Amino acid sequence: MNSFFSHARERMCFVIVGCVWLFISPATQSKAITLEQATRLTLQQHPDLQRYQSLLKATKADKQQATLTPAYKVGVEAENLLGSGDAAGINEAELTVSLSSVFEMEGKRTARVALVDANLSLVQSERYVASLALLSELTRQYVKTIAAKERLTLAQTSVSFADEALSIVAQRVEKGATNKAELLRARAALNQAKVDTAFAATALAIAKQSLALFWRGAGEEIDEVSGSLNNLPQKRQYSAVYQQFLESANVERLTDAINVKEAEQRLVESNASADISWRVGVRRSQAVQDTSVVAGISTPLFAAQRNKGALQAALAKKKAAVFARDSQMLEIKALLFSAQQYLNFSVDAVKHINDIVLPDLKAATTLVLEGYQQGIYSYQDWITSTDALIRTREKVIEYSENALLNQSLIEQWTGLSGQVSPTQDMPEYP
Repeated sequence: MNSFFSHARERMCFVIVGCVWLFISPATQSKAITLEQATRLTLQQHPDLQRYQSLLKATKADKQQATLTPAYKVGVEAENLLGSGDAAGINEAELTVSLSSVFEMEGKRTARVALVDANLSLVQSERYVASLALLSELTRQYVKTIAAKERLTLAQTSVSFADEALSIVAQRVEKGATNKAELLRARAALNQAKVDTAFAATALAIAKQSLALFWRGAGEEIDEVSGSLNNLPQKRQYSAVYQQFLESANVERLTDAINVKEAEQRLVESNASADISWRVGVRRSQAVQDTSVVAGISTPLFAAQRNKGALQAALAKKKAAVFARDSQMLEIKALLFSAQQYLNFSVDAVKHINDIVLPDLKAATTLVLEGYQQGIYSYQDWITSTDALIRTREKVIEYSENALLNQSLIEQWTGLSGQVSPTQDMPEYP
């Protein structure tokens, strides 16, 4: 059963990343790495997930140990050896060979196994949640890398604008239509645009390296990152997002942590019943050449009273775990609210800029360029218009990136994508 849920959770990790991939329009470069490929490499190579394999093995070994009954002990005891007088030598010796163990009171072994099972469930939940967190972090870095690629493209466009401006200004200077100072400003603007492009290229190289580290790779191995920021997620209501969180594995993990404390409490409660130690054996008396059977039992007194402190500590720890869960629920609730609000705002902002702002700025830039060539507008008017157009395109990249980053954060805590309905089939992965 555990292997079934483990496999199902593994498939769900792919589904979640696949859903984010729907928001990133795939490119067609043959050598480009995709988000799906990055996900597979990360799941195979990242040490954080491999660590849980060792934890699961350790917990299963703990269960094997917890199922054991008290061990049997073989004892040999000799008395009256090497004394003085009549007890000199071994003439008065008594030798006892015994077998002993403990009658464990009912419920203790069951409580031990229940605690290990609770820990196993917690480790499995933590592994799944860690997978979601890691893949969400991977997705965010992937989005940042695509945004860096878009910024480099925009910077190269800015160089083209500046180069065109320098050419136009140079022609006007030759005709005597403008002064040489404008030519110098245009040349400085071109050089500054080249510096900005170099900075954008550096930022892209850093982003690729940060991305490749998820699978212990190198940024130089990534020729191209497939995707763009054009396809944004749909706006959603916060109430629906929070409800998905309440049904997700993240809440299950918080509940499993409390279940572990409850199992610890039951184990402590079982210790209130004292175990009975027993011993049976054969005694040989050398002095009278007789053999006899010896037997005995023992049990600690006042076990329940002595266990009260441990029980109070277990109850307090369970209560603290409940408070910790409630506190984290509040933090996540605030995080999801802000993420969904920023996502909705960013989607609206991108649509507004693309539909209204950019068309006006493009038209204005074209008119100002025509007017500058005719001497109607100044060089500063043209540069101001061009800069406004570039800055607005930068805002589109920023808001698109923000929308996808917040979508990834939401999916990390809900375990589901806003683009997937419960009736959709999951893709098959080996």
